[in-house]
Amino acid sequence: MSGNNDNLRVIYDHLYLSKSRCAGLRLQTVVLNANKLQNQKHLLTLVTTSLSIATMQPAQSFLLYTAIVITLFVNGNHQNAQLTVHSKVDYSEFKKSVNSHKNLLIKHPTKDISNYLFKLVDEDIYNYWAGTPWEFYGTAQQPKAGGIACGYFVTNTLTDLGFKIDRVGLAEVASGVMIKKLCVGIESFNSLKKLNRYLAKQPINSVFIIGLDFHTGYIVKTAANCYFFHSNYIKKEGVVMEAIDTSQALSTNKFFMIGSLTANENLLRKWIAGKPVI
Repeated sequence: MSGNNDNLRVIYDHLYLSKSRCAGLRLQTVVLNANKLQNQKHLLTLVTTSLSIATMQPAQSFLLYTAIVITLFVNGNHQNAQLTVHSKVDYSEFKKSVNSHKNLLIKHPTKDISNYLFKLVDEDIYNYWAGTPWEFYGTAQQPKAGGIACGYFVTNTLTDLGFKIDRVGLAEVASGVMIKKLCVGIESFNSLKKLNRYLAKQPINSVFIIGLDFHTGYIVKTAANCYFFHSNYIKKEGVVMEAIDTSQALSTNKFFMIGSLTANENLLRKWIAGKPVI
């Protein structure tokens, strides 16, 4: 970071879905006057990260959301980011964008499709649905517009992403039935320790469906950790994403069935092609 402390440096960082097949990374830097800063020794860096779905032609990319991170520098010393703001399009528009742009991946390697699904669940679905309340009979089809039960949270969000499944039927059967219809690499365990050992061997950027004694949700494995993404019935907390080693819903459970969505190549290809999954 060069220049004087009277400037704000704004970096527009466009990341594309597949760096190997697309334009990759584009950076544009704009320097703005910041004379109104009360303390001229403070330098604010505004980083706008735009995650886009792109084809070989960047002009065809579609902006899904923008994350704005403001990081404070004091006398050249970096401090923790103080603010993160997500500017999202309307949920109905988001669903339309997914439906139209997933078709661009038809000729892409399965890994690109898998990474796209991971991004949608880990980031977009979370950003929209987090905080939606849990209800035992909840069937809400819009984030924060009513309660949502655990099974319906999984099937409603998959339907919203364009998976042609029996949304109601799969939500109301035992979670093991749903897992067997949608996932591959299915395993069952009688302890959280064994589940952790299984997850340790799985690739990062993976999405799983997990079934518990009387509960279900997603497991998301990132480069940093594994998270339980679910409509939490405990204290009616609702939709949360929590590290698996801190999840009360997992720690108090005795039976675990898990299978991978992102490793199911047949399911991914049908999804992208707009064909019924089951």
